[in-house]
Amino acid sequence: MGRHQTLTPDERAVRKGRRRVLEVLVVGLLAAASLVLGVVSQEAPTPDGPGGGATAAPAPDPVAVDPAAFPAGGCVRLAPSGPGPAATVALDAGHGGPDPGSEGTTADGDVRREKDLTLAVTRAAAERLRARGTTVVLTRSTDALGTPLARGAVQDGALTTDASQLDLLGRVRCANVARADALVSVHFNSFADAEVGGTETLYEPERTFARQNRALAQSLQGAIRARLTAGGHTPLDRGIADDSSGAESGGGHLVLLGPRIPGYIDQPSAMPGALVEPLFLTNPDDLAAIAGPGGTDALGEAVATGVGDYLDGAQRR
Repeated sequence: MGRHQTLTPDERAVRKGRRRVLEVLVVGLLAAASLVLGVVSQEAPTPDGPGGGATAAPAPDPVAVDPAAFPAGGCVRLAPSGPGPAATVALDAGHGGPDPGSEGTTADGDVRREKDLTLAVTRAAAERLRARGTTVVLTRSTDALGTPLARGAVQDGALTTDASQLDLLGRVRCANVARADALVSVHFNSFADAEVGGTETLYEPERTFARQNRALAQSLQGAIRARLTAGGHTPLDRGIADDSSGAESGGGHLVLLGPRIPGYIDQPSAMPGALVEPLFLTNPDDLAAIAGPGGTDALGEAVATGVGDYLDGAQRR
Protein backbone atom coordinates (compact mmCIF):
# COMPACT_ATOMS: atom_id res chain seq x y z
CA MET A 1 0.00 0.00 0.00
CA GLY A 2 2.91 2.35 -0.50
CA ARG A 3 3.18 4.75 2.38
CA HIS A 4 1.39 2.61 4.96
CA GLN A 5 2.76 -0.95 4.84
CA THR A 6 2.66 -3.33 7.83
CA LEU A 7 4.43 -6.66 7.42
CA THR A 8 6.14 -9.19 9.63
CA PRO A 9 9.85 -8.60 10.37
CA ASP A 10 10.85 -11.41 7.99
CA GLU A 11 8.69 -10.00 5.22
CA ARG A 12 9.98 -6.49 5.71
CA ALA A 13 13.54 -7.79 5.52
CA VAL A 14 13.06 -8.89 1.91
CA ARG A 15 10.76 -6.19 0.69
CA LYS A 16 11.88 -4.56 -2.55
CA GLY A 17 11.23 -1.13 -3.97
CA ARG A 18 11.15 2.40 -2.73
CA ARG A 19 9.97 3.14 0.79
CA ARG A 20 9.18 6.66 1.74
CA VAL A 21 10.32 7.75 5.19
CA LEU A 22 8.16 10.56 6.53
CA GLU A 23 10.28 13.45 7.81
CA VAL A 24 9.58 15.81 10.70
CA LEU A 25 7.67 18.79 9.30
CA VAL A 26 6.15 21.87 10.89
CA VAL A 27 2.67 22.23 9.53
CA GLY A 28 1.86 25.81 10.42
CA LEU A 29 0.22 26.35 7.06
CA LEU A 30 -2.44 23.75 7.79
CA ALA A 31 -2.84 24.84 11.40
CA ALA A 32 -3.54 28.40 10.26
CA ALA A 33 -6.09 27.43 7.62
CA SER A 34 -9.74 28.21 8.28
CA LEU A 35 -11.90 25.62 10.00
CA VAL A 36 -15.12 27.19 8.73
CA LEU A 37 -17.44 24.70 7.04
CA GLY A 38 -18.32 25.63 3.47
CA VAL A 39 -21.28 24.55 1.42
CA VAL A 40 -20.50 24.86 -2.28
CA SER A 41 -22.20 22.57 -4.78
CA GLN A 42 -20.19 20.87 -7.50
CA GLU A 43 -20.70 18.17 -10.07
CA ALA A 44 -20.23 14.65 -8.76
CA PRO A 45 -17.02 13.14 -10.21
CA THR A 46 -16.48 9.56 -11.25
CA PRO A 47 -13.33 7.55 -10.54
CA ASP A 48 -10.64 7.54 -13.19
CA GLY A 49 -8.92 4.35 -14.23
CA PRO A 50 -10.02 0.72 -13.80
CA GLY A 51 -12.50 0.08 -11.03
CA GLY A 52 -12.10 -3.65 -10.61
CA GLY A 53 -15.55 -4.41 -11.96
CA ALA A 54 -17.41 -1.81 -9.90
CA THR A 55 -20.38 0.03 -11.37
CA ALA A 56 -20.17 3.82 -11.19
CA ALA A 57 -22.34 5.16 -8.37
CA PRO A 58 -25.08 7.66 -9.19
CA ALA A 59 -24.22 11.33 -8.73
CA PRO A 60 -24.76 12.07 -5.02
CA ASP A 61 -24.63 15.88 -5.28
CA PRO A 62 -21.56 16.38 -3.07
CA VAL A 63 -20.79 19.67 -1.37
CA ALA A 64 -17.33 20.93 -0.53
CA VAL A 65 -16.18 21.01 3.07
CA ASP A 66 -14.16 24.21 3.64
CA PRO A 67 -13.59 24.96 -0.08
CA ALA A 68 -11.01 27.61 0.80
CA ALA A 69 -8.63 24.92 2.06
CA PHE A 70 -9.24 22.00 -0.32
CA PRO A 71 -9.21 21.76 -4.13
CA ALA A 72 -12.26 20.81 -6.19
CA GLY A 73 -13.12 17.19 -5.49
CA GLY A 74 -11.17 17.18 -2.24
CA CYS A 75 -12.95 16.79 1.11
CA VAL A 76 -16.57 16.59 -0.08
CA ARG A 77 -19.66 15.80 1.96
CA LEU A 78 -22.37 13.43 0.71
CA ALA A 79 -25.75 13.70 2.39
CA PRO A 80 -27.68 10.61 3.52
CA SER A 81 -29.95 9.05 0.91
CA GLY A 82 -32.05 7.00 3.33
CA PRO A 83 -33.31 7.01 6.90
CA GLY A 84 -31.21 5.91 9.85
CA PRO A 85 -29.32 7.05 12.93
CA ALA A 86 -27.39 10.27 12.42
CA ALA A 87 -23.63 9.82 12.03
CA THR A 88 -20.78 11.14 9.90
CA VAL A 89 -18.05 8.88 8.52
CA ALA A 90 -14.89 10.03 6.75
CA LEU A 91 -13.74 7.62 4.03
CA ASP A 92 -10.19 8.05 2.79
CA ALA A 93 -9.17 6.54 -0.55
CA GLY A 94 -5.45 5.91 -0.24
CA HIS A 95 -3.01 7.56 -2.62
CA GLY A 96 -4.17 9.49 -5.70
CA GLY A 97 -2.90 11.80 -8.45
CA PRO A 98 0.88 11.55 -8.80
CA ASP A 99 0.97 8.93 -6.03
CA PRO A 100 -0.39 5.69 -7.58
CA GLY A 101 0.52 3.46 -4.63
CA SER A 102 1.25 -0.18 -5.36
CA GLU A 103 0.02 -2.12 -8.38
CA GLY A 104 -0.69 -5.61 -9.57
CA THR A 105 -0.99 -7.31 -12.95
CA THR A 106 -3.91 -9.63 -13.64
CA ALA A 107 -3.69 -12.93 -15.48
CA ASP A 108 -4.90 -11.06 -18.58
CA GLY A 109 -2.03 -8.59 -18.31
CA ASP A 110 -4.09 -5.65 -17.01
CA VAL A 111 -2.28 -3.40 -14.54
CA ARG A 112 -4.41 -2.35 -11.59
CA ARG A 113 -3.25 0.63 -9.56
CA GLU A 114 -3.95 1.00 -5.88
CA LYS A 115 -5.17 4.59 -6.17
CA ASP A 116 -7.93 3.58 -8.63
CA LEU A 117 -9.07 0.60 -6.60
CA THR A 118 -9.19 2.45 -3.29
CA LEU A 119 -11.32 5.19 -4.87
CA ALA A 120 -13.76 2.63 -6.30
CA VAL A 121 -14.06 0.90 -2.91
CA THR A 122 -14.68 4.12 -0.96
CA ARG A 123 -17.32 5.30 -3.43
CA ALA A 124 -19.11 1.95 -3.21
CA ALA A 125 -18.92 2.06 0.59
CA ALA A 126 -20.22 5.64 0.59
CA GLU A 127 -23.39 4.72 -1.30
CA ARG A 128 -24.25 1.97 1.15
CA LEU A 129 -23.52 4.09 4.20
CA ARG A 130 -25.64 6.93 2.82
CA ALA A 131 -28.54 4.51 2.34
CA ARG A 132 -28.47 3.74 6.07
CA GLY A 133 -28.73 7.42 6.97
CA THR A 134 -25.03 8.17 7.34
CA THR A 135 -23.40 11.38 6.14
CA VAL A 136 -20.19 10.50 4.28
CA VAL A 137 -17.15 12.71 3.75
CA LEU A 138 -14.65 11.65 1.08
CA THR A 139 -11.13 13.00 1.57
CA ARG A 140 -10.78 12.72 -2.21
CA SER A 141 -13.55 12.01 -4.72
CA THR A 142 -11.54 12.13 -7.96
CA ASP A 143 -8.22 10.73 -9.13
CA ALA A 144 -6.47 13.84 -7.81
CA LEU A 145 -5.21 14.24 -4.27
CA GLY A 146 -7.59 16.05 -1.97
CA THR A 147 -4.85 18.36 -0.73
CA PRO A 148 -3.37 21.29 -2.69
CA LEU A 149 0.08 20.57 -4.07
CA ALA A 150 2.75 23.25 -3.94
CA ARG A 151 5.27 23.81 -6.71
CA GLY A 152 7.97 21.17 -6.56
CA ALA A 153 5.73 18.65 -4.77
CA VAL A 154 6.39 16.10 -7.50
CA GLN A 155 9.98 15.22 -8.32
CA ASP A 156 11.17 12.38 -10.53
CA GLY A 157 7.56 11.39 -11.03
CA ALA A 158 6.77 10.93 -7.34
CA LEU A 159 5.59 12.99 -4.37
CA THR A 160 8.37 14.39 -2.25
CA THR A 161 8.51 13.39 1.40
CA ASP A 162 7.28 16.81 2.49
CA ALA A 163 4.38 16.76 0.01
CA SER A 164 3.40 13.28 1.13
CA GLN A 165 3.33 14.42 4.76
CA LEU A 166 1.22 17.48 3.93
CA ASP A 167 -1.19 15.31 1.94
CA LEU A 168 -1.68 12.94 4.87
CA LEU A 169 -2.15 15.81 7.30
CA GLY A 170 -4.71 17.32 4.92
CA ARG A 171 -6.72 14.09 4.99
CA VAL A 172 -6.74 14.15 8.78
CA ARG A 173 -7.79 17.77 8.77
CA CYS A 174 -10.66 17.00 6.41
CA ALA A 175 -12.03 14.40 8.84
CA ASN A 176 -11.61 16.82 11.76
CA VAL A 177 -13.29 19.75 10.00
CA ALA A 178 -16.19 17.48 9.05
CA ARG A 179 -16.53 16.39 12.70
CA ALA A 180 -16.59 12.76 11.63
CA ASP A 181 -17.58 10.07 14.11
CA ALA A 182 -15.19 7.60 12.48
CA LEU A 183 -12.34 7.65 9.95
CA VAL A 184 -11.62 4.70 7.66
CA SER A 185 -8.71 4.72 5.23
CA VAL A 186 -8.69 2.15 2.41
CA HIS A 187 -5.45 0.77 1.00
CA PHE A 188 -4.20 -2.42 -0.61
CA ASN A 189 -1.08 -4.32 0.35
CA SER A 190 1.86 -5.46 -1.77
CA PHE A 191 4.97 -7.57 -1.31
CA ALA A 192 7.93 -8.87 -3.31
CA ASP A 193 6.86 -12.49 -2.71
CA ALA A 194 3.66 -13.11 -4.69
CA GLU A 195 2.64 -15.88 -2.30
CA VAL A 196 2.14 -13.40 0.53
CA GLY A 197 -1.49 -12.36 0.85
CA GLY A 198 -4.39 -11.86 3.20
CA THR A 199 -6.51 -9.28 5.00
CA GLU A 200 -5.20 -6.89 7.63
CA THR A 201 -6.54 -3.86 9.51
CA LEU A 202 -4.46 -1.33 11.43
CA TYR A 203 -5.52 0.69 14.45
CA GLU A 204 -3.86 2.98 16.99
CA PRO A 205 -3.76 1.71 20.61
CA GLU A 206 -2.24 4.85 22.12
CA ARG A 207 -5.20 7.23 21.94
CA THR A 208 -7.81 8.17 24.51
CA PHE A 209 -10.31 6.36 22.26
CA ALA A 210 -8.10 3.28 21.78
CA ARG A 211 -10.94 0.94 22.75
CA GLN A 212 -13.13 2.38 20.00
CA ASN A 213 -10.23 2.16 17.53
CA ARG A 214 -9.86 -1.53 18.26
CA ALA A 215 -13.60 -2.15 18.04
CA LEU A 216 -13.75 -0.42 14.64
CA ALA A 217 -10.75 -2.40 13.37
CA GLN A 218 -12.26 -5.71 14.51
CA SER A 219 -15.59 -4.90 12.91
CA LEU A 220 -13.97 -4.00 9.60
CA GLN A 221 -11.63 -7.01 9.59
CA GLY A 222 -14.49 -9.39 10.26
CA ALA A 223 -16.84 -7.86 7.70
CA ILE A 224 -14.22 -7.83 4.94
CA ARG A 225 -13.20 -11.44 5.48
CA ALA A 226 -16.83 -12.57 5.68
CA ARG A 227 -17.74 -10.83 2.42
CA LEU A 228 -14.71 -12.18 0.58
CA THR A 229 -15.42 -15.71 1.84
CA ALA A 230 -19.04 -15.43 0.70
CA GLY A 231 -17.73 -14.48 -2.74
CA GLY A 232 -15.56 -17.59 -2.99
CA HIS A 233 -12.20 -16.21 -1.84
CA THR A 234 -11.12 -16.93 1.74
CA PRO A 235 -8.01 -14.81 2.41
CA LEU A 236 -5.44 -15.41 5.11
CA ASP A 237 -6.52 -13.66 8.30
CA ARG A 238 -3.59 -11.39 9.13
CA GLY A 239 -5.65 -9.91 11.93
CA ILE A 240 -5.76 -6.42 13.37
CA ALA A 241 -2.45 -4.79 14.22
CA ASP A 242 -0.97 -1.84 16.06
CA ASP A 243 -0.44 0.84 13.40
CA SER A 244 3.17 1.39 14.50
CA SER A 245 4.16 -2.29 14.36
CA GLY A 246 5.54 -1.93 10.85
CA ALA A 247 4.89 1.63 9.75
CA GLU A 248 7.27 3.02 7.18
CA SER A 249 8.25 5.83 9.51
CA GLY A 250 10.62 3.39 11.18
CA GLY A 251 8.08 1.88 13.56
CA GLY A 252 6.39 5.20 14.31
CA HIS A 253 2.72 6.08 14.24
CA LEU A 254 0.77 6.47 11.02
CA VAL A 255 -0.13 10.10 10.40
CA LEU A 256 -3.78 9.21 9.74
CA LEU A 257 -4.25 7.41 13.06
CA GLY A 258 -1.50 8.48 15.40
CA PRO A 259 -1.51 10.70 18.49
CA ARG A 260 -0.16 14.24 18.59
CA ILE A 261 3.60 14.38 18.03
CA PRO A 262 4.86 18.01 17.95
CA GLY A 263 6.43 18.83 14.60
CA TYR A 264 5.21 15.58 13.06
CA ILE A 265 1.47 15.24 13.81
CA ASP A 266 0.51 18.61 15.24
CA GLN A 267 -3.23 18.19 14.69
CA PRO A 268 -4.09 14.48 14.98
CA SER A 269 -7.36 12.84 14.05
CA ALA A 270 -10.05 13.56 16.63
CA MET A 271 -12.16 10.44 16.14
CA PRO A 272 -11.81 6.64 16.20
CA GLY A 273 -10.15 5.36 13.05
CA ALA A 274 -8.72 2.35 11.25
CA LEU A 275 -6.82 1.61 8.06
CA VAL A 276 -7.90 -1.44 6.07
CA GLU A 277 -5.78 -3.47 3.68
CA PRO A 278 -8.28 -6.00 2.34
CA LEU A 279 -5.91 -7.90 0.04
CA PHE A 280 -2.52 -7.91 -1.68
CA LEU A 281 -2.34 -6.59 -5.24
CA THR A 282 0.80 -8.68 -5.75
CA ASN A 283 -0.90 -11.96 -4.84
CA PRO A 284 -2.59 -13.50 -7.94
CA ASP A 285 -5.56 -14.96 -6.04
CA ASP A 286 -6.10 -11.78 -4.01
CA LEU A 287 -5.90 -9.62 -7.12
CA ALA A 288 -8.36 -11.85 -8.98
CA ALA A 289 -10.88 -11.28 -6.16
CA ILE A 290 -10.37 -7.52 -6.41
CA ALA A 291 -10.29 -7.16 -10.19
CA GLY A 292 -13.06 -9.63 -11.00
CA PRO A 293 -16.64 -8.53 -11.72
CA GLY A 294 -18.01 -6.67 -8.73
CA GLY A 295 -14.75 -6.98 -6.81
CA THR A 296 -14.40 -3.44 -5.53
CA ASP A 297 -18.16 -3.15 -5.07
CA ALA A 298 -18.11 -6.18 -2.77
CA LEU A 299 -15.26 -4.68 -0.77
CA GLY A 300 -17.14 -1.39 -0.54
CA GLU A 301 -20.13 -3.30 0.80
CA ALA A 302 -17.88 -4.97 3.37
CA VAL A 303 -16.39 -1.67 4.52
CA ALA A 304 -19.87 -0.18 4.87
CA THR A 305 -21.02 -3.22 6.84
CA GLY A 306 -18.02 -3.03 9.16
CA VAL A 307 -18.50 0.69 9.79
CA GLY A 308 -22.26 0.31 10.20
CA ASP A 309 -21.88 -2.51 12.73
CA TYR A 310 -19.35 -0.44 14.66
CA LEU A 311 -21.65 2.60 14.73
CA ASP A 312 -24.58 0.47 15.85
CA GLY A 313 -22.49 -1.02 18.62
CA ALA A 314 -21.21 2.38 19.71
CA GLN A 315 -24.75 3.63 20.09
CA ARG A 316 -25.66 0.68 22.30
CA ARG A 317 -22.66 1.21 24.59
